[in-house]
Amino acid sequence: MTTRRILRSGVTTAMAAVLAFGGAAALGPSSAQAQDFGPDTCRQGFVWRDARPGDHVCVIPQHRDDAASDNSQVAVRTLQNGFCVSSFVWREAWSGDHVCVIPQHRSDAASDNGQADDRRLAVRAWDGDSNGTLEISGDHFNIGGQVRVEIRLNPAGSVQWTRTVTATRHDGFAGGSFGVLTGHPFGCATKNAVARATDLTSGRVTAWVPVGFCFNF
Repeated sequence: MTTRRILRSGVTTAMAAVLAFGGAAALGPSSAQAQDFGPDTCRQGFVWRDARPGDHVCVIPQHRDDAASDNSQVAVRTLQNGFCVSSFVWREAWSGDHVCVIPQHRSDAASDNGQADDRRLAVRAWDGDSNGTLEISGDHFNIGGQVRVEIRLNPAGSVQWTRTVTATRHDGFAGGSFGVLTGHPFGCATKNAVARATDLTSGRVTAWVPVGFCFNF
């Protein structure tokens, strides 16, 4: 399975069936409660580590508190030669990070760095062919969160098709991911429309993805 392979998950709420040509769907406002900080926005349950300005690695709140506490103890944990007093080690959350911490906090920093991409809401979507049917898929969403998928003829146009699905964990894909069949043929038209997906928990929205959309009459 490659990162472009289309996933499939059950549709939890059919917001609208296929609409007539030129029809519009009545879409309610986003249920987002959190602020959108761009692609570095963290999934639910995670916050920026903030161990230094611009440190946007997403961690559990306890690890952010640990980083702040460790930063405040630099003077008493660091020897004049720059090394740590006994029982402490460099945190090494990035190259040159010589804040002295307990070994567990260095392990936590390394683990958090390794999971940084999976914890970001860098929401993305793509189209694909599922046995001749147009399928819209995406990843980097909140796990267990609702995602609204829609197709329009252009970004300012009316909605031609929409569904709300649940993003779940799938091997090989970051964060919550999904795949939803549109019920329309794949490849029967040029890229005459656009699709996008909205993470309804955070309000994060993917870029518009060109798709070939064929109308059912």
